[in-house]
Amino acid sequence: MANTLQLNHWNKNNQGMLMSMYNAPISNNAWQRKIWSKIAHKQTRISSKSPVMALNNRNIDYKKGVKYLVDNSKDMKMVPWEFVLPIPEGERPSMAIDGSIPVIDLSGLNGPDEQRLSTIHAISSACAQWGFFRVTNHGIKVSLMDEMVQVVEEFFNLPIEEKMIYGSDDVMDPVRYGTSLTTTRKHNLHWRDFLRHYGGLIPHTYHLWPTNPPAYRDVAKDYLKEVWQLAVIVFGAISEGLGLDPDYIESSLGDEGTQLIISNYYPACPEPNKTLGLAPHSDHGGLTIVMDNGITGLQIKHNQTWYSVPSIPGTFVVNLGDFVEVLSNEKYKSVEHRAIVSAEAARISIAVGHGPEMDAIVQPASPLIKEKSESKYRPIVYKDYIRAQQSTIKRGKSALDEIMNN
Repeated sequence: MANTLQLNHWNKNNQGMLMSMYNAPISNNAWQRKIWSKIAHKQTRISSKSPVMALNNRNIDYKKGVKYLVDNSKDMKMVPWEFVLPIPEGERPSMAIDGSIPVIDLSGLNGPDEQRLSTIHAISSACAQWGFFRVTNHGIKVSLMDEMVQVVEEFFNLPIEEKMIYGSDDVMDPVRYGTSLTTTRKHNLHWRDFLRHYGGLIPHTYHLWPTNPPAYRDVAKDYLKEVWQLAVIVFGAISEGLGLDPDYIESSLGDEGTQLIISNYYPACPEPNKTLGLAPHSDHGGLTIVMDNGITGLQIKHNQTWYSVPSIPGTFVVNLGDFVEVLSNEKYKSVEHRAIVSAEAARISIAVGHGPEMDAIVQPASPLIKEKSESKYRPIVYKDYIRAQQSTIKRGKSALDEIMNN
């Protein structure tokens, strides 16, 4: 089984790609041309004007983020009305059940055949029943995980002017700082700020990553390399669990598969039961690998019940995205999850998603479909699915529901 970082799907000689992971490739690909257009725009833009919204009769620019709001509101006792979410009483964050998701010891994949097959079966069972699992013995140093959390925290502690350099409403921008979840809402906002950008699989965006804090680029580069290696291993086990070749899912990502890091900052909240850091949603990609700063805040929906997933240092939570649900023809499930907030402390979570190239067609794997009528999903271009999933006011799995065959 491949345990080494596999980047040959964007580093092939016949594509004119340079050998260095973080040098810009020369390509005629339409998606890359669009990225380069955005890069040129970013290089000339310092910040954008943001509309001002009155929060409880105070002129505060909500696009500057929740942390900015909290830092500039002395002794906040109540959540501003724009952040109050219509959460059904029985689904309030405090009503969730404390629980645990399956725990997978990945060292079993390197063991004797019987142990390896047992580990693959455990991953397959977790994918089918939960859509979430925790991994241990994953091969990534805890010190690197801690460094990544540290530089993310330092970024969110920067002056607002520095963070707003990366402010954007365009869900396809290569680097974005923002708040809430969708770009269409004027109320029911989320108690969350985020920084997101592409990882090493789109290497020509590297020079757009934040330069402050000074260590950010080097730490993020090392971290994302290691997380991609972990994703390749897990994708291989998931493929085998479906009865496919070990490299089937990795190959289906295409020559320019995407890696996207989303760092979330959830400030301490005066009324945590009235709002959410993130509303219920599923992820659009194939696989998301998540860690946090030790503050519990992830909740998942299992059998129509919300469960709180405890934070365990040194481990990763892995969840399936919509791409894998479609590829598996619904044998495996992406699962609704949400982020709650705390009254006592700020929470940081760092999620790294792995999905196909933007122009890929998302559809069930052909070996799993004997007849066309067996396909449970209609094909869709991945970038079109992202726009639909990220821009809709509806949450949950509404975007995935739209492409299901009746």
